[in-house]
Order: sequence, then structure tokens, then C-alpha cells
Amino acid sequence: MGGSMLEKILIPLDGSKLSDAALGHGEELARAFDSELHLLGVCEGPDEKHHRLMQAYLEKKAEVMRRVVSGKPLNVKTVVLCGEPASRIIDHALRERMDLIVTVSHGHTGIMPWTMGSTANKIVHGAPVPVLLLRAAAVKKNGSRKSIFAKILLPLDGSVAGETALPYVLEIAAKLKSKVTLLSVVESGQHVHTIGGLDYIRFPEQQVQKMRQDLSAYLDGAVKKFRDRGIEARAELTTGHAAEEITKRAKAAGARLVAMSSHGKSGLRQWVLGSVSNKVLHAGKTHLLLTKLPPNSELSRPR
Repeated sequence: MGGSMLEKILIPLDGSKLSDAALGHGEELARAFDSELHLLGVCEGPDEKHHRLMQAYLEKKAEVMRRVVSGKPLNVKTVVLCGEPASRIIDHALRERMDLIVTVSHGHTGIMPWTMGSTANKIVHGAPVPVLLLRAAAVKKNGSRKSIFAKILLPLDGSVAGETALPYVLEIAAKLKSKVTLLSVVESGQHVHTIGGLDYIRFPEQQVQKMRQDLSAYLDGAVKKFRDRGIEARAELTTGHAAEEITKRAKAAGARLVAMSSHGKSGLRQWVLGSVSNKVLHAGKTHLLLTKLPPNSELSRPR
């Protein structure tokens, strides 16, 4: 397999049309990275019939994916587990050392009595591995025929913690010929808790200018990494509220995927990526690739 970043991809399925949509996008990555694919179904009760139904459904999906389109056939495994869906999915991802989980944000189920919506939410917050979260509304509108990797928006805050999505976007863009927009947002102030509640304190103009300069230089360096690999990339620097700008710029750039670190505190300013990615998660319309710092990394330890 040659040590690719995405050697193993996990796709939890609940039997619904929506969760099936995850297959198309997961398969596109798996073919590009020559990944091993795990299709996982979770039965909440010990019901044998459910178990058999799920197994048959997963096998049918796997069979279709194993057929050779061009090149090598895909390596697809099917797994049926029992228990609470989100925790079983996260357990499997940890035990099998999965590199990515692909899941859909909402969806009422087909075979299984659990909804992908709340499960996806738990996976996003609880999984220690990157999660590709597909928006149900966007999936319904565009189906899974069109690649979501053609145009990618990568928000960066200038910190190492905020860069965890960068290597993934580099690899995906190199393999799938994506166009990438790298975005940094200079916050013009910050919310501060005061006796009267929450006040918005504007930063002094000088400080904002300094942040713009630092970020501009940082972005140029990041863009160079992409261009050095022959990837079409451009930088955008804007001022405003990070989450709003990310959502707005994704739309303007025609990006169907936003890839960002799900936490990180910036060295350049207090852009707490956790809260930003959370807002983008709830307000945005694009698909999201959320990455995290490895739990044992220096930066993820509380200071």
C-alpha cells in the first residue's frame, strides 16, 4: 500500500439511501489512495434477523465496490457490530487504526433503527481520527456522482494546531487534481466576558495590521507548498468573524468541501478553532473534513 495517509477508510452504513451516498465519496478516495475500505453496520439489539439483514446489505454493497472499474479491485471488508452506534463506530476506528471515517450528517434510516444525524454528531466530537462529514442536503441535491474534491477551502489560523488538515488536503489535491483556496481570517476584535455579559472589544488598528502582515506571509508559505506539488492554489486573507467568513468564502469559491482542524488556539490571535469549526459545522452548507491533533501530541496537551 506504500504508506499512504488514508490506508484504511471506515464507512458506517445504516441501510438508508443517504448513508449509501457516503459510499461514492469514500470509494473515490479509496481508489485514489489504494485504501482498505471497511463498511460497518451496527445492530442495537441482539436480533438475529436484523444482524443477517445488515450483513446481506453490506455484502451486496461491498460486492459492487469490489468489481474492477480500472486498475486494481478495491479491498473491501464488511463488519456488523452490536451496541450503541456511535461508540461502536469509534471503537472500531481505534481498534482497527482507521485513518478516516466517512459519515452523513442526517438521515432517517433504512434498515436500522438509529439516525445517522445524532450518530454523526457524536462521531465528529468523539472520534480521534479525521472525519469526512457529508451534508445530507447537499448529498440529496447533487447525489454522489459529482466529486466533492474538485474545489477545496482550507481555513488556516497561523498556528501549528490549526494546520492538521493541511497534509490531508495536500495529498487529496495532488491525487484528485483539486483546486485549493487557503483562507485566513483576521478577527478585528474578540468577545470578552464582563460583568454586564459579553462585550465585543475591538483590537487596536496597529494590532490588526500586524496580524494581517503575519498571516499574509504565513499564507504565502502555505500556498507555496501546494504549488510546489503542481496543485492549483490561491490565498485569501480577510477580516471579520472566522466562522461567517469561512461559510461565505466557501460559497464564493464554489468549494463543496471545507477542510479544517477541529481545534487549535492560534499563536497569532485567539482564534479558537474548536468554536469556529463548531459554528461552521452547524451553520455551513458544505461538506466538511475535520481533523484533530493526535492525542499524544505536544500541542494537544492542556497548557
